[in-house]
Amino acid sequence: MKRIAIVGAGPIGLETALAALERDYAVEVFERGAAADAVRQWGHVRMFSPFEMNSTARGRKRLERAGASLPGPDELLSGAEFRDRYLTPLARTLGAGVLHENAKVLAIARSRVLKGDHIGEPARGATPFRLLIRQGGSERLATADTIFDCSGTYGQPGRLGDGGIPAPGEQLCADSIHYGIPDLTGTDCLRFGGRRVLVVGAGHSAATVIRDLAALDRKTEIHWLLRRDRALPAEEIPDDPLPERARLAASANRLVREERVTLHRSASIEEIARENGALRVTIANGRGSSALTVDEVVVSTGFRPDISLARELQVQTCWATEGTYPLAASLLGEAGADCLHTPAFGADMLRHPEPGYFTLGMKSYGRSPNFLLRTGHEQIETVLDWMDEQRSSMSMSMSTSTTA
Repeated sequence: MKRIAIVGAGPIGLETALAALERDYAVEVFERGAAADAVRQWGHVRMFSPFEMNSTARGRKRLERAGASLPGPDELLSGAEFRDRYLTPLARTLGAGVLHENAKVLAIARSRVLKGDHIGEPARGATPFRLLIRQGGSERLATADTIFDCSGTYGQPGRLGDGGIPAPGEQLCADSIHYGIPDLTGTDCLRFGGRRVLVVGAGHSAATVIRDLAALDRKTEIHWLLRRDRALPAEEIPDDPLPERARLAASANRLVREERVTLHRSASIEEIARENGALRVTIANGRGSSALTVDEVVVSTGFRPDISLARELQVQTCWATEGTYPLAASLLGEAGADCLHTPAFGADMLRHPEPGYFTLGMKSYGRSPNFLLRTGHEQIETVLDWMDEQRSSMSMSMSTSTTA
């Protein structure tokens, strides 16, 4: 029986495990924290896509058989609700020995094969994968025939500086910088309310922060920095099929038009420094540079994949996005398209030169922000369909050989 190792027990990792188990593969899932731990970290954020789009029929049926009470198909869940009402119960159904929590995969390689061996040769896939795992204060090895890297990108945020590297002083001022979306309706409201805050980023995450900051306190001074020149910072999609996304963009743009938010266009951050208990941020644009004094900075510039995990394997990532290379080329052809209309493509787009190694989920998109969980669910099916075909062909070949 072919052994599959899945790295990451997030939404895509858990759904991959369920699908592979149903197809009679031997499965082990390795998660560095608890199941769906990354979702827990953005648990205060409400999704603007409905539950049915973020779950699978397989997963829903499995939980219904277990007697679980599921959200309605059109219900818009927070990250915490998605984790508690769907992902965590789903993880419990995997069975003994499948899910390994608090088991961090440190590196993946081939047994008795180095990175430069058997380039483009079938012999490359003749030996199993070796996974170095840290768990419970010790380290051990696991082996597998196939790897699904579903580790996502959360935890590797973009940086503030020009060109995507940390700005001078950014790391020294880390205690006044928040990466992602702070919980402005809960634990972080006192930290940001009534203070001077700079938000950096141009996507829906940044728009969420802007909207929630404005709702905190009229005394909160809000600045919004964009790398590009846009009349309105949040993209409004005509006839948007996701009403909550449309409301979010409209709300953020309205705050700019009403001058509740100060917009800094075509700008980058040159330096951050401590000054009289605050932060002095040097901002550059086409006209020169200026200084802005704030108390807090929120960085909503997206996340990056950790590509060090497979450093000893023959993986191919896009030099621009760090996503899976064949997929990245196809996504560039879809540039500008709404994520709802981006296809999942096929198994060939998710494969690497390394035999049996696949990147699924958000990590397959690299730095591209247009990934949907629904797309990840389609990826799972296409790759497992391809594996089933390979397994069937191999079985037929062996049968023919035996008969002969």
